[in-house]
Amino acid sequence: MLSSWLKIPCLLATTASEDGTARELVAYELRRLAQFDDPQLFWGILSAVLVAAIFYVLAFYRRELGALPFFLRGLLPGLRLVALAGAVLFFLELERRVDQHVVTESEILLLIDTSQSMSVEDESHSAENTKITRGLAVAKALDESSMIATLRQQHHVSLLTFDQQVKRIKTWTRQDEVEPKTDDSDSTDPLENLKAPSDAWQQQLLPSGVETRLGNALKDVLDPSGDHPLAGIILVSDGGHNIGIDPLSLTDALQEKRIPIYTVGMGSTEPRRNVRVLELNAPARLFPEDHATVQALIQGEDFVGRTVRVELFLRSAEADGAVAVSVGQQQVTFEESRQTIPLQFEIEPTEIGRLNIELRIAAPTDDQYPDDNSRQVEVEVVATQTRVLLVASGATRDYRFLRNQLRRDHHSTVDIWLQSALPGISQDADTILDDFPRTKEELYPYDCIVAFDPDWGMLDAQQAKLLESWVAEESGGLIVVAGPIHTSGWVQNAELAKIRALYPVEFQRRLTLLDDGLFGSRVPWPISFSREGEESDFLWLADTATESRSLWAHFAGVYGCYAVKGPKPGARVLGRYSDPDAGLSVDRPIYFAEHFYGGGRVFYMGSGELWRLRSMDASYFEILYTRLIRHVSQDRLLRGSSRGSLLVERDRYTLGEEVVVRAQLTSASREPLQAERVIARIITPKGEGRNLTMKADENRLGNFIGQFNVRQPGGYRIELAIPDALDEQLVRRIQVHVPDLEFEQTRRNAPLLAALAKQSGGFYYTSLKTAIEGSGSLPPVAEQIESRAEEKTLRGAPDQDFAEKLNRTLLAVIAGALCLEWLLRRFMKLA
Repeated sequence: MLSSWLKIPCLLATTASEDGTARELVAYELRRLAQFDDPQLFWGILSAVLVAAIFYVLAFYRRELGALPFFLRGLLPGLRLVALAGAVLFFLELERRVDQHVVTESEILLLIDTSQSMSVEDESHSAENTKITRGLAVAKALDESSMIATLRQQHHVSLLTFDQQVKRIKTWTRQDEVEPKTDDSDSTDPLENLKAPSDAWQQQLLPSGVETRLGNALKDVLDPSGDHPLAGIILVSDGGHNIGIDPLSLTDALQEKRIPIYTVGMGSTEPRRNVRVLELNAPARLFPEDHATVQALIQGEDFVGRTVRVELFLRSAEADGAVAVSVGQQQVTFEESRQTIPLQFEIEPTEIGRLNIELRIAAPTDDQYPDDNSRQVEVEVVATQTRVLLVASGATRDYRFLRNQLRRDHHSTVDIWLQSALPGISQDADTILDDFPRTKEELYPYDCIVAFDPDWGMLDAQQAKLLESWVAEESGGLIVVAGPIHTSGWVQNAELAKIRALYPVEFQRRLTLLDDGLFGSRVPWPISFSREGEESDFLWLADTATESRSLWAHFAGVYGCYAVKGPKPGARVLGRYSDPDAGLSVDRPIYFAEHFYGGGRVFYMGSGELWRLRSMDASYFEILYTRLIRHVSQDRLLRGSSRGSLLVERDRYTLGEEVVVRAQLTSASREPLQAERVIARIITPKGEGRNLTMKADENRLGNFIGQFNVRQPGGYRIELAIPDALDEQLVRRIQVHVPDLEFEQTRRNAPLLAALAKQSGGFYYTSLKTAIEGSGSLPPVAEQIESRAEEKTLRGAPDQDFAEKLNRTLLAVIAGALCLEWLLRRFMKLA
């Protein structure tokens, strides 16, 4: 076309970015052409006009050629034609632009399964004859091989993980040359190459998730919001999809978008023959002569009709060389190919101190994994009585039932401050107070305070400050119960800011007409527990989570709940009032919540109606409050030192969860410890130790925070030596259990992975080694995926300076040519 040669590009510069490579091109174009739909017709008309104008000029001067000197015969018509050419160029509006020619590189997604099924140890480690977990095998293979570098020769590479959700870990841009890998062939430690910071991408590939939502992960990564065309997906997984969207339902979308999936299978395809201790749970704290129940789960795979002996042992954890004593044994028979059997053992500790509990299985000789045939847990046996102070604005049912319960408990002492009582009134308690304690000597001996709809307005500023320091500095446990009488009054009191700060919830500071109708209901509504609430054993009504959920499900519920604005940052919401018509927001009102305040715990309850549990069984009320009081006061009773305490949110965690550890420390002069960080020691169930750096909390002097991920089931021990007092050590213990969903089926789901690859146009690799190196006619996965880079030109803005200079030049040329022609004609005396 005629217009193509009038659009003149020339290379100016080349730049590169993460989004692609851009070349700057200078382009000249006639703007007037854009105003016409038919360029051919435009050029035809313009050419005819130009030809006519040229003929007119030549004809005009032809009559005067005889009167002109020889040198002017070509000059005068030439000047007229120059002016005509300038006018035509001005009409065509020549413009200059700087366009960008952009090459957008294609992208490869490395989608890695990080669910707990990837923690099964059935992958061979090449450096030695050992088995390592599937997740560790993936991390080591990607770290040590050149697979990522090879992919980068043609694509950007993004590393993502998935379990119950998808996380983008790292992105590498395209790089033409392969970087050489260092030789780690001498390494014999399978963890040596992963001793990187916790935020290193290799560490983030280790298993942590409690679900495998493979279909949801593929749906998320197919979202076309990315900046680069997707060339393919490399999926590394054991195929253990157990919840969410069916992955095969997405193959039509994959085919439509021409996105192949190359699946890499992890784990064994053979059935496992194994018997193991799946869980061992015991209370973190016991009193002497307590009748405690130790819970255990025994799991057998491929042992149908076989019987094994399970035996429980106790020994002192403080005496070196203490002998383990058998306290009970049971015979377990497996009737299914894969079966989990719960067991219970009753123990009655008699000595004060740390007690080690170990469960052992006398496993058959054909058990393929003998390392998981035993499990240990430590408990603390304490002799200290729990000192409880009950505060109540009135003698409510919860108050009376709890007071009577604590009076019967020989492990507790109970003092009361009944705010509405007249002086001298008789109450069944160890001590009856007429006022809230005013000195440290009066308040600090208490381990727990339970307050039922208290009128905190009866405290002066000194008492409020004393309560706040008792919780924050002395690790006091506080249980606060909201109510319809006094709560709405004191929360508006500006002088009680320290009291409001103790609560794990934010209160509405402005009363409205709607607030009065948010507390009560004509019918009971059950408490809706969050996942954290269901896992919090201090809210259990029975010895197991399953039994407790069943009992709470049969509970009719409560009639009211004080409406709050929401939880404070860092607070855990454990349960909500399920009335759909209640609440100040889309979320239902908070019924159970807790948080740390300094070194202490504060537990919030939306109303004082737990006495209604007695309609099911009187023991449920007693069980719940006993566990609540022990829970909030545990940090005080287990401090182990007068110079600090070590705190965790709960005693039981699910495999793969993050454990937040807090420490409250003081110096030798009992002032808050000033330091940038302290170092704690984490002892895993396998006896391995590693350091945990705990950084100072900027908001509270003397407090330190750290966190770590639990990747092994069993008992963890957290130790912290107090600086400048190395003979004093703080210790906390937690239990880690395995989620059932991830271990119901641990064999590789090869049919699913093969079908997903075939239906999407990719290939199925049976091992990581095959995917990296290739096998026979099947090339390595890095060589399978072709580039889908896209090229496009981004139109630049017209150069206004160029247009202005051009127009000035054309005006000068046109005016100069016409003026010179006129002067010459006058000089030659032409008409």
